[in-house]
Amino acid sequence: MPKLESDPTISTKGEKQKKNPARFIGSDISDTTYQQIAAILLEQQQFDLAGYKDLCIKRRIATQIRAIRCEDPTSYVELLAADKDEQTKLLAVLSIHVSQFFRNPTMFNVLETKILPELLQASRQTGAKVSVWSIGCANGEEPYSIALLGQKLQRQNRFSIMATDLSPNAVVRAEAGLYSAARLTGVPDELLQQFFSAQGNSYLLEQKVRKQVQFSRHDILIDPAFEPVDLILCRNLLIYFSREQQLQILKKLASALHPGGYLVLGRAETLAPSCRKLFVCIDPAERIYQRLEDTVDIKPAGLGEI
Repeated sequence: MPKLESDPTISTKGEKQKKNPARFIGSDISDTTYQQIAAILLEQQQFDLAGYKDLCIKRRIATQIRAIRCEDPTSYVELLAADKDEQTKLLAVLSIHVSQFFRNPTMFNVLETKILPELLQASRQTGAKVSVWSIGCANGEEPYSIALLGQKLQRQNRFSIMATDLSPNAVVRAEAGLYSAARLTGVPDELLQQFFSAQGNSYLLEQKVRKQVQFSRHDILIDPAFEPVDLILCRNLLIYFSREQQLQILKKLASALHPGGYLVLGRAETLAPSCRKLFVCIDPAERIYQRLEDTVDIKPAGLGEI
């Protein structure tokens, strides 16, 4: 492991690197270094950074460089190219989502009191289950929150919940259903007592709730959408993509929703005006949108049709 030193180091452009590893930040990563890292991840891990906002990714790369106390970007590129374990660790850092159960409680209140009852009513008429897709599910807190709402509404058998994440390690952790107390602060007391059991310093979600959710790895940018669902939660994910890629993803999400289905975005995310052909906003505060019934062809093809 490279030794941490306070002396200046040399960057990939040859200039003096004034910041030591402990203070290394995203803007210290040159475009040359960024492209080298991107090429390694694409060639060896089949992970494409194209379309992601460079500065967001650089910040997370810098976080990993600080964590391992590497001397400089050049040394890190050499380490990354030779070490598969480090590639896996970097991918985990790049795909981290801050999450907890029932994050943004007011949004979950809208789901519980309006959206889910409406979808359940429609499902009684069709005989089909209410289908939900949680995108960027991290360690599973979001889709399990939906499953817990199903338990609370006593309609748990009427839901089909899919959850996907870019990180295979996140998928494994989500399937395990083991959480620290900090992740459970938003869980109502009655649900906490009924469906979680203490396991040392952590809490295990009951298997009957865990088995309600089907987890898998999925890259929303390049992988095809699933069969149409009734509700998609894609919160705090679009902010990492360029505007062009956001439009591509939104068109894919529209194609993955039944007409009249609902899309929930993060509070810092909004739809571009060109997406008004696809969705109507029904709750601007909670960023909840409904797919229009008479939407034009929305199969994910060229971006110019959006």
